[in-house]
Amino acid sequence: MLAGLSNEEYALVEPDLESVSLSFGEIIYQFRGPIEHIYFPESGVLSMIGIAGDENLIEVGLLGREGLGGLPLFLGVPYSANQVIVQSEGIARRMNAESARGHFSQGGSFHDAILLFTHELFLQVSQTINCNRHHEVEQRLSRWLLMMRDRVESNTLQLTQEFLSWMLGVRNQAVSRAAMRLQSEGSIKYSRGALTIVDRSRLEHSACECYRMMKARTTIQAV
Repeated sequence: MLAGLSNEEYALVEPDLESVSLSFGEIIYQFRGPIEHIYFPESGVLSMIGIAGDENLIEVGLLGREGLGGLPLFLGVPYSANQVIVQSEGIARRMNAESARGHFSQGGSFHDAILLFTHELFLQVSQTINCNRHHEVEQRLSRWLLMMRDRVESNTLQLTQEFLSWMLGVRNQAVSRAAMRLQSEGSIKYSRGALTIVDRSRLEHSACECYRMMKARTTIQAV
């Protein structure tokens, strides 16, 4: 997202940025925890995790280099309603909360980029809720894998069955069956702890229309 700033504005925010590593499974924000820093991923993916009924975990949104972690801060809320974890390792630029609020209040392209991402994330979360309600697990898994692939540089994703069940809000057995069907169709190769996209076009065919709608609504470009 920072790459979209004007040269002049980037020069203003750059002194307040530091590079940090994002490690797979790392918790960036806790449920209802304080937002002390804003994260701008340059690579890697952050996953927003909500709590469904009976304390079950489910992903409500994900973001990569098109966005930022800690968005509620710019809406006047200094804490995170969701847990935010690293879904794919990478590098991010980090800015402390006070500096981020200060730059946002100045307007300009930094302010506008954050508002645009707010809109995109709202649409993604809304579509994800609708997708989880109406579509089959295989379609949802295909959609999620494509969204991940648009944000990472490899066809191989570091995943566990339990993690996938959280992402989709279903039982492990349902994830396993869906993954096995996609593997039998030649879309993916699934093994313990890793999943490789073998044929993207087949995977797109298996995905519900939600993927194409989300893709059309975001500034992310596949790598």
